[in-house]
Amino acid sequence: MGTVSLVLVSHSRQLAEGVRELAAQMTQGRVKIAVAGGTADGRLGTDATAILGAIEEVRGPEGVLVLVDLGSAVLSTQMAIEQLPVGDGRVLLSNAPFVEGA
Repeated sequence: MGTVSLVLVSHSRQLAEGVRELAAQMTQGRVKIAVAGGTADGRLGTDATAILGAIEEVRGPEGVLVLVDLGSAVLSTQMAIEQLPVGDGRVLLSNAPFVEGA
């Protein structure tokens, strides 16, 4: 049996990478974790295309759980999920706290 993968969506690339580092240590590398943080030009914000890419990077039969930091990250993630092709594992948007949820 496989493991659900994680996607961490944050307005800050550094915050997303930090949470990934923490979660990777806690799971001892047994969970695939991708991040989508900040904008393409390095500013604070979210990007639905980057989120879609992160989901596709780790998506598998066991599914993906997406954790977000702030309100507009929810909207960007919902846009990304709507663009996914049907199949290969469910993708769920969690309402868990960003750091604690990971």
